[in-house]
Amino acid sequence: MNRSVLSALVVVAGLSVWMFSGMDSQAEDAVTKPVTTQSVETMKVQVIHSTAQPVQRLVSVQGQVEASRMVKLKAEIDGRVETLPVAEGARVTAGTQLIQLAEEYRPAQLAEAKARLRKAQSDLDAGRKLQKKGLQAENRIVEYQAAVESARAQLAQIRYQLAHTRIEAPFAGVVNRRIVEQGDFVERGHEVIELVDDEQLIVTGQVPQHYASGLNAGQSVGIKLVNGEKLSGTLKFVSATADAETRSFRVEVALDNTKHRRLIGLSATLQLPVAELSGHWVPGSVLGLSTDGLLQVKTLDAHDRVEIRTVELIRADRDGFWVSGLPKGVVLVSVGQHFVGKGEQVDPILNEQNGEAQFHARLD
Repeated sequence: MNRSVLSALVVVAGLSVWMFSGMDSQAEDAVTKPVTTQSVETMKVQVIHSTAQPVQRLVSVQGQVEASRMVKLKAEIDGRVETLPVAEGARVTAGTQLIQLAEEYRPAQLAEAKARLRKAQSDLDAGRKLQKKGLQAENRIVEYQAAVESARAQLAQIRYQLAHTRIEAPFAGVVNRRIVEQGDFVERGHEVIELVDDEQLIVTGQVPQHYASGLNAGQSVGIKLVNGEKLSGTLKFVSATADAETRSFRVEVALDNTKHRRLIGLSATLQLPVAELSGHWVPGSVLGLSTDGLLQVKTLDAHDRVEIRTVELIRADRDGFWVSGLPKGVVLVSVGQHFVGKGEQVDPILNEQNGEAQFHARLD
């Protein structure tokens, strides 16, 4: 064997001894050094402690503001308009004179009717005296009595006409429109004045048939006017029958207007309470959707493990929602819910901003 081959074999043998000695030392290190495992930190989430509260389910209904009483007064006799004591827009009390019709010949007719009654009564009295003496037939007495009743009827008719030359306000309100002018001749049944009671108003609307059974007179109703103003009224009437075409029920909500504001005719939205449920207030940020499109929230069990619960919306609130489907007492995950899954152990931290104290304050 030549010298070059021998040198190569020596080098290979030396490398082999060095490699095996290194592997042995690594094996010894593996035996002597303990294996360390990396610890996993528990996810921190913010939570809200919530207790169920009685909540009214509301249904929104479009409606309009109307006067509780509005009447177009009509002349009850023929006559000429003599005076108009009040102007359009004037506010009047019950019994205030609105129009005076000319009496014309009626005072003379009144005097004549009184005289006829006196004569008829005198004839009757004289006939009865003669009847007692046997000098008057019974049929004549009947004629005298008929004459008396006829004279009384004529007198009552003239008095009625004279009384109705004065047209008065049947209730307190505002003269919304004056249909006649001084000097006009009006016939019986002719419209003369439109009077509106603007102190007590009603807001009317039509409620869908499946909500009508939950309504009761006396319930408080929220009213939102077309200008954004929010008022409160009282449900006073629910129709006993549904509309034949829409199958909805007419409702009337009483609204006080003691300041006589111009609200009649405005559009309005009624928030009608149709049922009382047990629910929780939740901020909108905690709500999610399941793969089936159902609303859901994440809560914690007694061991701080994440649960996913399906909820139903009761109504929207000013800055959150009222939902049902949760236990009476529940711990809601309010921040960090998107980073934890069902069954995962978490480290809960009370959300001070939306904590229990502030939650209950929203109910006041």
